[in-house]
Amino acid sequence: MAQEEVNIQDEPSEEKTYDLSVFADQIEMFKDKLDDDVINSHIINHLKKILKDYKLDKYHVVFLYDEYKSISGFHSDKIYRAVSDLNNKKDILMFIESGGGQIEPAYLISKTCKRLAKSKFAISIPRRAKSAATLISLGAAELHMGLLSQLGPIDPQFNGFPALGLANAVEKIAEMTAKHPTAADMFAQYLNSNVSIRDLGYFERINESATQYAIRLLNGKTFPDSKTCEELADHFTNHYKDHGFVIDSDEAAELLGNSLIKTGTNEYEAGNDIYEFFNVLDFLFGIFKQKNMRFVGEVDNGLDLIDKEK
Repeated sequence: MAQEEVNIQDEPSEEKTYDLSVFADQIEMFKDKLDDDVINSHIINHLKKILKDYKLDKYHVVFLYDEYKSISGFHSDKIYRAVSDLNNKKDILMFIESGGGQIEPAYLISKTCKRLAKSKFAISIPRRAKSAATLISLGAAELHMGLLSQLGPIDPQFNGFPALGLANAVEKIAEMTAKHPTAADMFAQYLNSNVSIRDLGYFERINESATQYAIRLLNGKTFPDSKTCEELADHFTNHYKDHGFVIDSDEAAELLGNSLIKTGTNEYEAGNDIYEFFNVLDFLFGIFKQKNMRFVGEVDNGLDLIDKEK
């Protein structure tokens, strides 16, 4: 009698889990040499857990976390895709970490989120929303900030130089020429070799454009001491002398009011946790994968990895 063969199939092993709130588990996930897609799935799950723990389910959440690239059309396209189907069904909460960039896509990002949010576009700033990212912030109904949060002057950049700074430099050269007329030819030659006449006009226009965009985004809000949108826009664009100047939560509240600047909120605390989580991930992607990390868009599709420059 033939002995029946018994096929014993191995039960599929459960996928390994990681507690990504713990640094040891974060390192272990990378040491296990997982594919980027698998790592991304664990990141998504952890982000959703953070948002749930802080009771932020009421929001449609988007991210603009990029410490490597300036704000550009890439970012406005990603944010648009993240909110375009919302149709005013939920309020929008954006987590920002950015040093700034181009003012045109920044304006469009803010305007789009304002237009498509149900009733409120809120922003959490755990650390930096500088320059063009400050412009985005001016369109929000609420800015959630903490002790390390900072806005900055909306000082448009031109070929890596602050437009306002270049205009001031030209004025300084004019003053020096008046004091030292015998050196006028030398100053003229220096200026001509570094800045074209066409660019000089552009510096002024781009600064005026930043002010106009800020006025549009501030329009409709009420501010302390009866400040007008025009006064505030000019202040953010032209008042500060240093592009890196820190506008902290206290100064932001003095300028924009406590109804707009919120501190000690779940939105800020969640943003702080996410910022620290992303910082560690970026470090580990660099060590184990030789890649830089940014996160732009929705929870499910925001991860973007860039090969490190050698």
